Amino acid sequence: MDVARLAGVSRSTAARALGGYGSVSGELVAMVVAAAETLGYRGNALARSVSSGRSHTIGVVVSDIENPYFARAVRGIADKAKESGFDVILANTDENVEAERAAVQVFLDKRVDGLIVASATRSDSAHLLDVVRMERPLVLFDRRPDDVVADRVGTDSYADARKVLGHLAEHGHRRIAFVSATTKTPEELEAGHPLPISTIADRVRAIKDESAETGLEYQLISGVMSPELTHAAVTELLGSPGRPSALIMSYSRLALPAFQAIKALGLRVPDDVSLVCLDDTDWMTVSAPPVSAVHVPSYELGVRAAEILLARIAGGGPESTDHLLPTEFVERESVGHLSLATP
Repeated sequence: MDVARLAGVSRSTAARALGGYGSVSGELVAMVVAAAETLGYRGNALARSVSSGRSHTIGVVVSDIENPYFARAVRGIADKAKESGFDVILANTDENVEAERAAVQVFLDKRVDGLIVASATRSDSAHLLDVVRMERPLVLFDRRPDDVVADRVGTDSYADARKVLGHLAEHGHRRIAFVSATTKTPEELEAGHPLPISTIADRVRAIKDESAETGLEYQLISGVMSPELTHAAVTELLGSPGRPSALIMSYSRLALPAFQAIKALGLRVPDDVSLVCLDDTDWMTVSAPPVSAVHVPSYELGVRAAEILLARIAGGGPESTDHLLPTEFVERESVGHLSLATP
């Protein structure tokens, strides 16, 4: 342990000095306390970490804590961690890779026992590769960075999107728009440019595959990084000639301003345009009409991520590293049934 090393004493001596038990000279106590203050440690937690070699903390990095999906997942992580005697330190990155890199470094400096990271990038992952090389337990949450070999907890975003597309096709929809917050332009999405977030890449791939197989017409709407931008983009999209008959929203924070934009235009869901979201949330059950959505078990995903991380910290865990939980498509009242002859 760094405190013992800095003070020049054994772990057991440092633990006794900080825990206030056993026989330790006043001079040694002062040395250990000074080392603890230098490193920013204090109290009983430090004594425990000195004696066990662990901090009993885990670091969690998410991209948007205001997103209900991540908020519920963090609650699941925190509940499981508390049950196991671990504390959680949380960092929010706003999908900024530099903020993510800085947060990971802070957590490593604080000697967290493991990390759970919802990465903002697929390719700029040197900081995560460093964690793996250090043999610090790492669980990737939701997203799948390239070349990072670690446990990943999430869902099958490709299959979820195909399920929604199939549902729309069964209801006669042949012209759809997919709205996401990726920074890539529609032209870059169409050209197949690598997307920074694997879940959005999976959904775009599903749409393209569905189009190739069934002749589905689609538009890719991107760059809606705020409710205001989403409202403006949907307003423009639905006011243009040849508008889509259905909108697929990437996640719930985009679905609400889209719903509001439809209402503001004087259009009706689902009579004039259908609306589906790839992430469910509470307001969708009480809106008029209720919105069809993919229910993602975000709390359970958080619990599972924490379970795996804690098992890895303890030196165990499952043999596989890919941990996918099932989702459910919840059909409500926001998808209209069109004639198959509708252009």
